[in-house]
Order: sequence, then C-alpha cells, then structure tokens
Amino acid sequence: MAEGFLLGPNLLSQIRRTIDRVDGEPIGSGFRRTQVILEGEGPRSAKVFRICTFTGSWAINATKTVNFKYVPGATNTVNVLNQYCGLNPGTVATDISIAKEGTSWFLVQPNLTQQPGYSASGTQVLTIQNGILRWIGTTAC
Repeated sequence: MAEGFLLGPNLLSQIRRTIDRVDGEPIGSGFRRTQVILEGEGPRSAKVFRICTFTGSWAINATKTVNFKYVPGATNTVNVLNQYCGLNPGTVATDISIAKEGTSWFLVQPNLTQQPGYSASGTQVLTIQNGILRWIGTTAC
C-alpha cells in the first residue's frame, strides 16, 4: 500500500523545475514534455483582470453585459456580476475593472470619477444614495 504525503507549494515548484530539466540541462526536442498533476493538486486556473465599459444603470447583485476595452475581436463582451453597489452614471460609456474567478466575471471597481456628482474641484464625499453610488459636495452634508 502506498503512503500519502502532503507536498507544500515550494516543493511542488522544485519538482516541476526538475521535471523540465535532466542533469541541469533543458529537455531536448527529442523528448515529449507532459504536465504532471500530483494527487490532490487541482488544475491551475489563470485569474484574469480586464478593463471594460458599460452604459446605463447597473443594480447591485445584477448581471450586465460589458465590452472589453483593450481586447479587439468579435468576442469582446462578457456578462459580469455586480456585487459592489448600484451604479447609474447616465448614458456615457463608463470604465470599470473586472476579474474572472473560475468561469465567472465580477465587478472589481468602477471608475469613481465617472459617477454622478463628481467634480474635480472642491471637497466631496463618496456615498450611496437610494442604492446608487454617487458623489456629494461637503456643503450638502
């Protein structure tokens, strides 16, 4: 009966480097390279971060189709879940950052300077009013 051992991430990293080299030299083209998945180690999934745009309002806990800003091509839209707060910047295309976890996309951060009430001058407070993220001047507080 085989014994089981738990391997830490540093040891797994060393094993992967060792598999790619023989006697300190890179494996030549005559060898086929294969990925070794050790027992208990899940598949590596890349987490992805993107800048996108959307228009219109976006309620909290709602999904919206957004456009990738710097990814050209036919498939440059994705559905994103907003777990952050309600957004209603109006009809202008608003920049946001999103991230992918597993197979789902999530809102990370809206561009705060594109939210209602923002002004580059004066002192303001970022608040949520009627479920919508917005800026208000401190004189209105």
